[in-house]
Amino acid sequence: MVMRLNSGLILAIDAGNTRVKWGLFNSSGNMLENGACLNADLAITRLPEANHIVISNVAGAAMQAQLISLLPKNTPIQWTTAQLHACGVSNRYDQAETLGTDRWAALIAAWHIKQAPCVVVNAGTAVTIDALSVKSLSNDGDGQAEFIGGLILPGLNLMQQSLGLATAQLPKLDLVQNSTTQTQANIFAKNTTDAIYAGALHAISGTIMLMARELNVQCKQAPFIVISGGNAPIIYQQIMKERLFMEMSQQAVIVDNLVLHGLFLQLKVL
Repeated sequence: MVMRLNSGLILAIDAGNTRVKWGLFNSSGNMLENGACLNADLAITRLPEANHIVISNVAGAAMQAQLISLLPKNTPIQWTTAQLHACGVSNRYDQAETLGTDRWAALIAAWHIKQAPCVVVNAGTAVTIDALSVKSLSNDGDGQAEFIGGLILPGLNLMQQSLGLATAQLPKLDLVQNSTTQTQANIFAKNTTDAIYAGALHAISGTIMLMARELNVQCKQAPFIVISGGNAPIIYQQIMKERLFMEMSQQAVIVDNLVLHGLFLQLKVL
């Protein structure tokens, strides 16, 4: 099916585990406005009107039903799924369709932006760290990318919270005050709260840099590290401090709303 997007507005919706993010695009791919809300607040959130709607939903059937009930009945909706090939990216997951639709959209957006090997990081409730390799490069410079695999970790907040819930003597942290404001992660932490926070942040940033190192070996060039999501600034700051990987650290960038941009790109080719 070819969807004509020469005119009209496109609403991209990324329904995640904790929040629903949305962006309104024109047909040229410029984001005109965007917003986010907690999943529990979706019913009282105003979503803008559009001519086409594209949705990534990893929050389950109940979220899908809620979105259907809230969105206009006469507006075409495309529910995305991961595919073997889309927008210049090949999917090497064992079962392509089981890759999270948010991860797939982020990979497509990262390739569209960088056209180079990338470690693509979505830092939300969970942290996904995915490797995008260059498969081939034609004479005119148009490359083809491969998603060659990735990792899933508990997110910065979830990692800390799990320690408080599963242990008797470790503190149950106030994550709102801790993870969103604290930026220092001293590896020689002097109190338990800082030790939990630093352990979680170093675990995430260290895994990202390990992925970058392995992709550097495979592609024979330092990959970009493309980071998006609510905890992207904290993780980015930590990566920039990783002195052992200075060359690759300098390749790190924050790209806001990466999944939403990937959803727009997918809708264009449907």
